[in-house]
Amino acid sequence: MLCFPAMSTTLFDQVVQIQAGETLGPYTLSYADYPRSGAWTLKCIFFGQAGQDCDVAAAAGTGADEFSLTIPAATTTAFTGGRKSFIIEAVHATTGTYIAERGSILVLPNPRVTTAEMTILSSIRAVKAGLATDGQRTTALDGIQLLNMTPRELDFWESRYIRIVNAQIGRAGGNGGTYAIQHRTPQRNDFHGGGW
Repeated sequence: MLCFPAMSTTLFDQVVQIQAGETLGPYTLSYADYPRSGAWTLKCIFFGQAGQDCDVAAAAGTGADEFSLTIPAATTTAFTGGRKSFIIEAVHATTGTYIAERGSILVLPNPRVTTAEMTILSSIRAVKAGLATDGQRTTALDGIQLLNMTPRELDFWESRYIRIVNAQIGRAGGNGGTYAIQHRTPQRNDFHGGGW
C-alpha cells in the first residue's frame, strides 16, 4: 500500500495579487501540520509600514482539515498599494501558536481612493482648461494660488505633479502605471488691432 504525505493548500498558491477595497476569498487553506480536525485554528495577519494592519480569523472549511479564509472589503479598503507581507498563524489551545505560512502579496491600489497629489493635478488641469471651481482656483503651490499663475507656471506644476502621480501609481501597482496626460496649448488673447 502506498502512503502519500498530507498536502497543504497555501494562500500564496491561490493568490499573488489583490485589489484594495475588494473582498478577498473565500480561499481554502489546509496545512498538513495544523489540521482543523486536530483542534487547530488559523488566522491571517497582514502587515503594513506601521506594523499589523489586520487580523482575520479563518472559518471552518468543507473538509475535515480545511479552513476557509475571507477578508472583507471593509478591511482591505485601508490597504495601500504595493507589496504587503502576511503570515498565517496556526493556534492550538495546548500546543501553542506557530506560523503555518509566511509570504507577501502585491496589492493593487484602491481605484476609489485619490491621493492629495492627484487632487492637485486635477486642480491644475481644471484651471488650465478654464473649468476650475473656486476651491481649485485658490489652491496654492509654493505660496502662489493657481488662479495667479502664468500658463508657463501651470505647465511646470502640471509636469511636476504628473511625475509624482505616475510614481505613486507605478509604486502601488507595481507596473509603472501611467496617468493620462492631456496637453492643452494656451490660447493667446493679447493680439489686438494692427496684427503682427
